[in-house]
Amino acid sequence: MPYLAWEEARKSGDWHRAHLTHKDTLPADLTDAFRNLVQPHLAPREGEIARQATFTYLRLARVEAHQHPHRVYYVFPTNTSPQVLVLPSRQRTWQITAAALGALLVLFLLLRLVS
Repeated sequence: MPYLAWEEARKSGDWHRAHLTHKDTLPADLTDAFRNLVQPHLAPREGEIARQATFTYLRLARVEAHQHPHRVYYVFPTNTSPQVLVLPSRQRTWQITAAALGALLVLFLLLRLVS
């Protein structure tokens, strides 16, 4: 997840907090991958009486539309309504970087020719 999307979700996202013990069931809105990641860490180990954990989570959708191949949409809930953040795709980012480096190279060569 790009830093800009992470930062925006961190600031304005409607985060959920779950305080769980080894006897509690995980919230129903968790994905299976996250559920499988968390569940083994809640089980008490040898010598422990109980185990508890508190974690915060945010549902996030990453969307790529065929009509806009150079954009990636990140959708996450806020307190009032879903927020959509539009960022350039990885391919577009590389294209912009290559164009900027090409412009700098041309400028450098022109300066060398003039001096």
